[in-house]
Amino acid sequence: MTRVIERLRELFGAPTAGRSAHGGAPSVSRMSEIVLSHAMERSILHAANVADFVPYAVSGRMRRATCSGVAWCRDYHLAVVNLYGGHLRVYRFHPSGVVSPARLELLHELSDGIEFPEDVAVSPDGNLLAVSHSLSKEFGVSLFRMDATSLAPIPAREKIRPGAEGVAFHGVSFSPDSRHLVFTEISTPGYIEVVRVASATRERTCFIENRLAPLKPKSVAFSHDGRFAAVTMALNAFLGSQAPATSGIVSVHRFDAANGVIDAQAVAEFKAPAIDLASMDICKFLPTAPGEPYRILVVDQGADAIPLFEFDAEDRTIAPAGVFAGGLSFPHGIDVSTDGRFVAMTNYGDDSVCIARLAPSIISAGERATA
Repeated sequence: MTRVIERLRELFGAPTAGRSAHGGAPSVSRMSEIVLSHAMERSILHAANVADFVPYAVSGRMRRATCSGVAWCRDYHLAVVNLYGGHLRVYRFHPSGVVSPARLELLHELSDGIEFPEDVAVSPDGNLLAVSHSLSKEFGVSLFRMDATSLAPIPAREKIRPGAEGVAFHGVSFSPDSRHLVFTEISTPGYIEVVRVASATRERTCFIENRLAPLKPKSVAFSHDGRFAAVTMALNAFLGSQAPATSGIVSVHRFDAANGVIDAQAVAEFKAPAIDLASMDICKFLPTAPGEPYRILVVDQGADAIPLFEFDAEDRTIAPAGVFAGGLSFPHGIDVSTDGRFVAMTNYGDDSVCIARLAPSIISAGERATA
């Protein structure tokens, strides 16, 4: 963990103590505290046929695709998907009490047709759940309704996009008003697409073709006020150990929430130096107070960490602002609880989901936004 954090400090120019180089966000030691690490039940990593599951290389290290995506819903509930495990689960998160440690309680599990699920998202109104599938010939992007009382995903699904040979869907997110769904596709060349789920016809409202190969559009996240969309561009995992020498990109684009259109031209962009951040995956916005820089968490599989970025809408700049969490194991998915107090992260390396409590200074900044 120390090696990873020091490398990211060097990359981001973050201080070793006190405030960040940009004066707003706290340094890595003051951003979060891991309160729970939950190993997946019946993990394929412990199965007798684990060798049958193909490992992929990320930053020269091999891992298998296990616990892949996570989404908070309705207070402290979590939807979690597992790529090689082939299941969607809903948990209840119990924060730590005076004498009880934090824990996850498994409530529901769905495996029928949950084929190679890459990411999961729950609409802010709690009515819809979306799953992206990466290697399925049948399913591309699936849409489920959720039972209003039990929060169980109703098995009957809608195929927003079908699967196909050579097609791989990746990140998926709902807009803050629950009216639009954005997803990314990471084959050749890859693209970003937005669909209006508030309409029965599910019409496409935006399509952006990837022009930055070999980088792929890994994920899109919307700011809580609906004004912006953050996009991560990075390399796909490789079957072999060799990968192109290129770095990842984090960009911010304007979002027309009324029409469901992401501007193809970035407002701000950060391209990492050398080959750093080449293994980024899902990104999410943290709550932000009015007038303060937007804060974006980005998963970095290659560094086993979650870097934090700050986007200044007035200056149109985006810059690294420290490390939110380190010492993870090939992290892949991430989401922020509806009250802005916890962040859930999935890990390919050890087939787990972990939950971090935000530092009080981070939480208070978000609370000012809704005061």
